[in-house]
Amino acid sequence: MKELKAYIRPTFLNSIIEELEKAGAKDLTVIRVDALGALADSEFDRWHIVRKYDEKYYCVAKLELVCADEDADRFMEIIREHGHTGEKGDGRVFVSWIEEAVNIRTGQRGEEAL
Repeated sequence: MKELKAYIRPTFLNSIIEELEKAGAKDLTVIRVDALGALADSEFDRWHIVRKYDEKYYCVAKLELVCADEDADRFMEIIREHGHTGEKGDGRVFVSWIEEAVNIRTGQRGEEAL
């Protein structure tokens, strides 16, 4: 199993989720986060002439999902394709191995827990 963590522009969130669900992804988690550094959109920052210190952060959406190994590349490509503008701030996708999963309600383990 693999976990995908994608940091994407919130404006693309609905279309990415729609395409992932069409491709069979389920149990998605979305978290609104503030990005610093390379994930931030510097063009967005330039539009603000007067800013306070706490406004330097750029809002991004963090999308998380766990899937079977064979689905990870396909899901990652969907996120990339539907979140791409070619501009700085498009985001990143990280893929990690998941050693084990347990469905708390049913007790199923591994990919069956998904």
